[in-house]
Amino acid sequence: MVMTGTVERGSPFHLVLGPGVYRESIRYNMSNPLIMESAPGLSASDCVIQADNCEAFHKGRENRSIFCFGPNATNVTLRNFTVENTHLKSVEAENTKPDSAEAFVWDNQSGTLKAEGMAFIGRQNTLFVRGFSWFLNCRVEGDTDIVYGEPDVCVLENCRIHVRSDNRGDYNGYAVKSRTDAGRKGFILSGCSFTGDVRKKGALYVYRTAGLGQGTTGKNFDNAAFINCRVAESFSPEFEWDDDMELTIYPRGNAESGIREYGTKTVMEDGSEQPADTSRRNVKSYTLTDDDYFKMYASRYLLFEGTPLAARLE
Repeated sequence: MVMTGTVERGSPFHLVLGPGVYRESIRYNMSNPLIMESAPGLSASDCVIQADNCEAFHKGRENRSIFCFGPNATNVTLRNFTVENTHLKSVEAENTKPDSAEAFVWDNQSGTLKAEGMAFIGRQNTLFVRGFSWFLNCRVEGDTDIVYGEPDVCVLENCRIHVRSDNRGDYNGYAVKSRTDAGRKGFILSGCSFTGDVRKKGALYVYRTAGLGQGTTGKNFDNAAFINCRVAESFSPEFEWDDDMELTIYPRGNAESGIREYGTKTVMEDGSEQPADTSRRNVKSYTLTDDDYFKMYASRYLLFEGTPLAARLE
């Protein structure tokens, strides 16, 4: 994939991808707005950007990922293609830095990203975000910390989060991990579905803490809201993993921060759905009231209010 020609500073790029597999990694750190999408009529699976990369090969998140946006990016739109890191984990321990292998990195604090109809596939650390991003009707697959990062606000709307089996054996699987600064909305997953390949001994968790949050620093807050999500019954009813309370989940969930949920449905093995039984949730989590929901989470406008993403709704 090669961009040719001369583009003036600030002028937008519009890149249309044909069908096929593009075996390469991409770095974009220009201020020019970017629209990148597959050709009309193609699905995400018809157009794949793919490579094998990891921390052991190239150090640093921006270097080990397949597609990375840097701090100079402004307004980016991605539609209907796949980004896949094919790296197979090799270290015989549950989570190790050498096997960190992002498919996609939004390493940007000031611009905005909208990704629609995309697929992001990897294993450990599939999708990393900072700043402001919106994922609509996307699919994210991996086995550990599939969606993670330090966002001001990252909205995943009507997305499918799939915890795949670990290529090394029967390890736990983890979907979401937040390390957000205090006062930020963090991750908001609205209308998303969580599915997973069942382990014989290992467990599946919707959320995993890093155990690093504390009020004195205002860093590494476990800020993630799960709104009207559908969760397969194979996931642990604890919802959040904290190593049997050996790690700190901070802050304790409340209407505005911490781990909070509303309207969760459990999807049974036969495909039927029922309201989730939250009685076995981690004690640090919070179930939003109807008043909380309608005040802060009931619409896109409320989710994006006060952020640069609000302009993407026009």
